[in-house]
Order: sequence, then C-alpha cells, then structure tokens
Amino acid sequence: MRLGVVLLAAGLSQRFGAEDKLLADVRGEPMLVRAIRTLRAAQADVFFAVVSTDRTAQIAREAGAFPVRNGAPQEGLSRSIALGVNAARARGCDAVLMAAADQPRLTADSVRALVRAFREETGTLACLADETHSGNPAIFGSAYFDELLSLRGDCGAKAVLRAHEDVLRVVRCALPGELGDADDPQALRALLREP
Repeated sequence: MRLGVVLLAAGLSQRFGAEDKLLADVRGEPMLVRAIRTLRAAQADVFFAVVSTDRTAQIAREAGAFPVRNGAPQEGLSRSIALGVNAARARGCDAVLMAAADQPRLTADSVRALVRAFREETGTLACLADETHSGNPAIFGSAYFDELLSLRGDCGAKAVLRAHEDVLRVVRCALPGELGDADDPQALRALLREP
C-alpha cells in the first residue's frame, strides 16, 4: 500500500490574530515544522503540505514536505483537502493520512499506532481519538477519495468518517490531550502548559 500524508496548512488563521499561527513557536520550532516532524513517523511514501503563502511553502520544503499551493484558502477547508487528495492520487497513493498542522501535542507514537491500525484493518478508514476529540488525523483508503473530493466550502473530512462509522477504526492516542487545536494564542499557550 502506497501511503501519502496530506498536511492541511493553508487556513487563514483568523482567530490567531496578526501572526501566522503556523510560524508560532512551539518549543523552539515553528508549529508547521513540528507538525511535519511528528507526521514523519507515518513513514509515508510521499508527504504533501497544502499551504497558502510563499513563506510556509519554503518552510514545508525545507522540512521535507512537498508544498501544494492553495491560492484560494478563503474557499474553505474542502479546497485544501481536494488539492491534497489530487496530489496524492497523481503520485499513485492508495491511501492518505489527512492531518491538521495546528495540533502541537500530537505524538509520533500516536501517528505510528494509527498507521499500524489502518494497515491491520485492510485499509479502509482509521482515525485518532483522545478523551475529548476524534477524527483528525485520519487515514482514508482510495475508496473514499471521491467522497473527499466532493466536499464543499468549509466542510472537513470528518463528514466522510461520520458517513462510514460502521467501518471506521478508532485508535486511542498514546497520551491525553494530543488532539487539541491551537486555534488562537491562548489555546496554544494552554496546550503547551499541559504536561
């Protein structure tokens, strides 16, 4: 099975204020770099980062991800998903691991557990869950690519997971609180304070 990572990193970060949250410091490195480094644990065949600025494209490339430019992030999350899925499909991927770039507590151990569970279940759908969040990151087999491509507006990939809960493998994170989003500076500070 050929696995591609699609890191969604093209959001407008409107709740984060003037600073691009992907450049925010997370224990000595930009949040975008931390996300790429953590997701390397998937040992994917190809790694894409869907980005919307020259700076984030450069950072993604330097960190080892192939940047895919989203020139219209205002069209919503579905556009980034489609760009990532199409890039992975063009490179012959049989599955994509879809992840957000703003989960600074996500661990490599959880990423490895997710990939292992997906491969063991013959590759349909799998997602991570902690005590309060679920559905992101998630892995989608190629049978679900067209559904991902049919999403519109700010609808995310969780809609596809909800439509197929009967085959969805839910994998518990290695540590508590891994899936919290750093939507604003206060949320990021809170996530970094937690043990």
